Amino acid sequence: MKIRVLTILFLVFFSCKNATKKETEQIQIVVDSTELKMEKAENPTENSKLISFLENPIDLQKFKSMNNGNVTTSVNNGLKYQYHPAINDSIFYGYNFITDSIGPKGINEIVVFKYGENKHRFEDETEILIEMRIFNKDSDLGKANLIGHSKAELESEFGIDYLTFEKGIAYSNKNKVLILELDKSKVNSYRYVKLNTEKIDNDLIGQIIK
Repeated sequence: MKIRVLTILFLVFFSCKNATKKETEQIQIVVDSTELKMEKAENPTENSKLISFLENPIDLQKFKSMNNGNVTTSVNNGLKYQYHPAINDSIFYGYNFITDSIGPKGINEIVVFKYGENKHRFEDETEILIEMRIFNKDSDLGKANLIGHSKAELESEFGIDYLTFEKGIAYSNKNKVLILELDKSKVNSYRYVKLNTEKIDNDLIGQIIK
């Protein structure tokens, strides 16, 4: 019996030592009246902070009200990769926000989907956030003010389960993606997008940031 227990504990130690950071499995030890058993528990839950951010990166209406005097607007037809709800009488609308400091990549833009009788009104609480193109710091963005954050800070907040591409990293959950371009391991711009697909790969990221 002792030899059997020691063998099982050795196997547990060996398997834990060789587990990768991204694919960690929890090992649960259960002792009953007859012998020692190993049971594999469910994988750890997904990063709740990342999921929460991707579901609601900003309070859009509050942000708009704080920047009412520093915004220009435009109407467009939407892009192929963007989520397009099956709602008639609708448009894609771009808000261009002027910040105190504007870098070489341009100004911050937020794209929304608007529909119905309020689709041409700035004060429209039914609009749907589709994309954020952020190039400059803006404290009014709150938790979405990610410009200047280090890669280590991102990993601490959102985890290490991300896709790597030439210019940076991308976090995703279902049809939402956060694409962060890095310069010397710090965020110099990012895109948040609600997509028309849950298949997210380097080809799609390339289409978005080109």
